[in-house]
Amino acid sequence: MRDQVQRINQLKNFKKCHYVPVYKGNHIYPKGSDGFYISSTSLSETSTGFLGILNDELWFSCGLTGTEAEQLENELGVRFSSLRQYALSLNDDLAHIALYSRGLDLWQRHRRYCSICGTQNELESSGHKMVCENGHEQFPHIEPAIIVLVTRGDACLLGRKHSWPPNVYSSLAGFVEPGETIEDSVHREVYEESNIRISNVQYFGSQPWPFPSSLMLAFTAEALTGDIRLNDEMEDVQWFERDQLIEWVEQGAVTLSPRFSVANNLIRNFLEKGA
Repeated sequence: MRDQVQRINQLKNFKKCHYVPVYKGNHIYPKGSDGFYISSTSLSETSTGFLGILNDELWFSCGLTGTEAEQLENELGVRFSSLRQYALSLNDDLAHIALYSRGLDLWQRHRRYCSICGTQNELESSGHKMVCENGHEQFPHIEPAIIVLVTRGDACLLGRKHSWPPNVYSSLAGFVEPGETIEDSVHREVYEESNIRISNVQYFGSQPWPFPSSLMLAFTAEALTGDIRLNDEMEDVQWFERDQLIEWVEQGAVTLSPRFSVANNLIRNFLEKGA
């Protein structure tokens, strides 16, 4: 539908429209709100992208310039902030809209000029295609990444990085490298981050993860070994018994990934199997 510009413009006349201002992949989160700022009109003169239809209402992203972003910040008295800071407070629909608009905005900003001839790109296809004056086309690119929940009996393997907020733990993850299969990447990342060897790798699901432009592919696996050894990337990796993890999450001693994330789905699926 993104190529049907006339149809989208017609729908604007009788359907409610939501415009999500984005600046360098960030949104504005008004104080006291459970979501990000949404406008009823477009706030961008150059970079509006059609996100789709939700609950019979149209959603658009608005990639703002520095001047436009500063003006909106002054009007609202709030600065643009990263989704990572507010992910836990968003419901599933708003979270996916935030992810989508972030990914589209970052791609548009990073592809202002043609990578083949260097001439300036223009947006087409409702913000989902770049075309330069020589007709070279570019589309949003995706970087595959993997995330895996490793289990050993009634325990699962979780870790945390140095930069994460206190007490946050998640399943292990990393990028797929050139020349390796997705399965190879699952084995390599788990071993690099924990020293654990695995087997029985099973596909679980996927999720867009625009930090900046990833598609997260989720797996489960079973541990062949149990002794953990950390690399420099990880602050902590440890085995969590199912009942222990449930108790610590309820007490707030451990914080899991946001509920809309595939990482959360992996862990919740493991916890619910013991219920």
